[in-house]
Amino acid sequence: MTRGEDRRVRRTRSALQTALLELVVKRAYETITVADICDAADVGRSAFYQHFKGKDDLLRAGFAKLEDDLGRGEAGQDASFSNAFLEHAIQHRVLYRALMRSQAAPIVSAAIRRILVEKASNLITAESGTGVPRELRATLLADLLLSLTLWWFDRDARLPVCDVEAMFAEMATGILGEQGGRYASPGQTK
Repeated sequence: MTRGEDRRVRRTRSALQTALLELVVKRAYETITVADICDAADVGRSAFYQHFKGKDDLLRAGFAKLEDDLGRGEAGQDASFSNAFLEHAIQHRVLYRALMRSQAAPIVSAAIRRILVEKASNLITAESGTGVPRELRATLLADLLLSLTLWWFDRDARLPVCDVEAMFAEMATGILGEQGGRYASPGQTK
């Protein structure tokens, strides 16, 4: 593939993803068709299917940006992934709300959960003295952050990010156990 083709591929994929996100804010996900997305993106259906299997596949592909936004943390690094996720969520709250209240919610939750488990796993440097496996603690941290975000949105995101982050830090400390001491959110010290 030449550089010009790469650019066209990126433009096409970006146009399709943007079209889907704009449509989701206006209408229920389940009512949106591939034809609607193609029309909004001004892209042919055959081009759509060269890149994606269907609208669910297109939706999943959009989470690469979230993954980039959260960065690639190193093992033992401060848990800034939670703050980065909360900032991302509040910036895109209209989209999150629309998706989480639609039939796309399981797809969205699974994609976000996968990313958050990876980021939480980077935070946990060792097995706890309690015998709770590292993988389970990472999963619990991810589920806690996702649940807390949904709770926050159900209350119209009235609390500032720093307050939600502080709640997460308090609850995460129990999950980290002896290994982590207290969970330190950005701006706090352990």
